[in-house]
Amino acid sequence: MLARIALATCLLLAALPAAGAQAAPVSSHAMVYTCCTPLEMKERIFAESAALGAEFVRVDVQVNDVFENDSGGPAPAPDWRGLDEGIALARQYRVKVLGILLNPPSWLSTCPERLPDHVRCPASDPAEFGRLAGEIAAHAGSAIDHWEIINEPDGRWAFEGSAEEYGQMLVAANAAIKARAPEDKVVLGGVMRPHEPAWLAQVFALPGAARSFDIANVHLRGSVAAVVSRFSEFRARLAGYGFNGPVWVTEHGYPADPAFQTDPAFTGGDAGQAGYLTQSLVGLGEAGAGQIFVTLRDQGTAGEYATEGLEHLVEAPGYAVQRRPAFAAVKRVAEGWDQIMAWRGEQRQHEHLQRMYEAAAGLARVQAIVTRQRLRQARALAAETRRRLPRAARGDAGSVVPPRADRELAKAQARVARFRREFGWHKAVLDDYRLRGALHTAAVGDLMARIAGP
Repeated sequence: MLARIALATCLLLAALPAAGAQAAPVSSHAMVYTCCTPLEMKERIFAESAALGAEFVRVDVQVNDVFENDSGGPAPAPDWRGLDEGIALARQYRVKVLGILLNPPSWLSTCPERLPDHVRCPASDPAEFGRLAGEIAAHAGSAIDHWEIINEPDGRWAFEGSAEEYGQMLVAANAAIKARAPEDKVVLGGVMRPHEPAWLAQVFALPGAARSFDIANVHLRGSVAAVVSRFSEFRARLAGYGFNGPVWVTEHGYPADPAFQTDPAFTGGDAGQAGYLTQSLVGLGEAGAGQIFVTLRDQGTAGEYATEGLEHLVEAPGYAVQRRPAFAAVKRVAEGWDQIMAWRGEQRQHEHLQRMYEAAAGLARVQAIVTRQRLRQARALAAETRRRLPRAARGDAGSVVPPRADRELAKAQARVARFRREFGWHKAVLDDYRLRGALHTAAVGDLMARIAGP
């Protein structure tokens, strides 16, 4: 058994692929808007995202702000000022932009009379919405080449249209963007309820919808275990529709306020937030998330989102930043991604071997118990044999042991010796398996501590 375990261990380690270097999939859910975020604040957000080590900054691009005039009609010429500020900052700080196309102009909305809420209504002409999306992509050029179509379209707070209406806008936007900027990537609107599959099924029921994006997208909050499992379930559901491309998480965060820290493994305020994000980023990366956009700054003054940011941005002259420990934790993960993921890979190897040796120890323990019972029975039989034999056979002085009695006693004693050896062997094997399992358990603990960081 020990030889088989050792062989299995060698085969397992030999079969593991060598870890290759890859960019950390850490990006910034920054809540920056081309329409109305002051330039000074935009600059601070881009600077902080770059300092974090983010690959992408998520930027909301309001279509109505580009193509609508002050009276709600079509603008005589597009207003590119807000978008161009984002493009310039992306180049300055060397971060990529995920542009979120949302807010159809009032003249293209199905509810133009509901100012300003008309931006939540679907486009009355999906093809025209697509044309505007294509024009924005063409203007951005290579500076922005990833476009998300509507934010949280399965949430009534963000999009009041049906799943079919969203699908129509997605199909049209994808076609127009690919016509004007063929190399650009289209991203599915971030699904806020991935555990409720009906909405996605209705979108994909529209012909061509499941092939009208390059990157799937989901928003995830909750316990670390729930976040990772929901991501995996979402990815599997997409595969059922024939989509096997990248899956991004474009909103992910955890409050620093203990009142809203719902994962019992991560409580206590700032330290809980930092620990949570370290483990959730590693878990999502292990599950295959292509990008994970972590909430950069606080939102609002109360509730669970009020302290979800890695920092608090004071909206005053200068936009001073108050970073939380979670900022340093996420930065550490981003900068040390390859090493941390290598540790996670080693952790999984040791966990696998730990389970192997625990199972082997369980079998060895059963064998030791059975053999010990047989040894006891053999000893009892030997004692009974000696008791039943004549006094001479029991070795009294001056007596002669009959040959037959001598053979019976020798046989009984040989059984005792045999089971004593077998018990000693099984006990040694059990101790060895337990020791090996303990060593792998210790290795798992050490690697988990390295991943968690200081």
